[in-house]
Amino acid sequence: MHRFLFLFFWVFCLLFHPFSLAFAVDSSPPESEAGNDRIERLLKHNVNYDLGFLWLDKVAVANFKLQKSNKPGLYIASLSAKTVGIAASLTNHRKQQYVSMMQLMPDGSFRSVRHTSQIEKGGVIRAKVYQFDYEKKEVAYQYFKKGKLTDEKLLDLDSADFPSDILTTYFNLVAGAYGPMKVGEHYEIPTFSKKGIGNINIDFIPASERPKKSFFNENLLICRVLVDQDVFDTKDGTIYIGYDDKGLPVRGIVADIIGLGDVRGVMK
Repeated sequence: MHRFLFLFFWVFCLLFHPFSLAFAVDSSPPESEAGNDRIERLLKHNVNYDLGFLWLDKVAVANFKLQKSNKPGLYIASLSAKTVGIAASLTNHRKQQYVSMMQLMPDGSFRSVRHTSQIEKGGVIRAKVYQFDYEKKEVAYQYFKKGKLTDEKLLDLDSADFPSDILTTYFNLVAGAYGPMKVGEHYEIPTFSKKGIGNINIDFIPASERPKKSFFNENLLICRVLVDQDVFDTKDGTIYIGYDDKGLPVRGIVADIIGLGDVRGVMK
């Protein structure tokens, strides 16, 4: 059910074996991974959520995590969700998965190498793949339905700041790559869609402006994120995330998902 900061993933590359796994990675040495407390802290992001919508509190489960790949300097972020129980039958056993391969850069930030999103509903699988080539300054976009390539195009990377996918953006945010996470901060992060380059807009809002005050405790740090509507099939692309004092996303809402309304996530 949702495509949002509640979770996703499984086998990552192998899930999309029909697609090319070739990618151009900068040869610059990554920040030292040995003894890197920041990376070790991020690798502890392996959390599970219960998802709900309307008056139902647990209609789906989700997982959100970061892990090392088998290649030095490359990491895999994943977010996956699936409906359970009666909700699974009502939604044709819907599953959504997002996987990002990220390269650790010399300054300690991540950059996108490959991003894949997949939706399965009623046995029909739709997948989008974005492959970044920084040497050629382009992103290869592919769209698959029922295992068949139905659309593809090349997007130019002509921006001074290379675009980032939603998961890479998240881990850069919590790692402090964009700046501090505190009320009043605003960040605009270049991103992409099949339409071209756009922005992910991030605002840390005061507790008095938080939505659904009965859901978001006033002690949480509330982040409002605006993404392209196509990312989560929403009407306006608004996401709210509540962080605890450890920087973990303990609660979240993806607003106005088409056909579902607001989808809520609560960390177990």
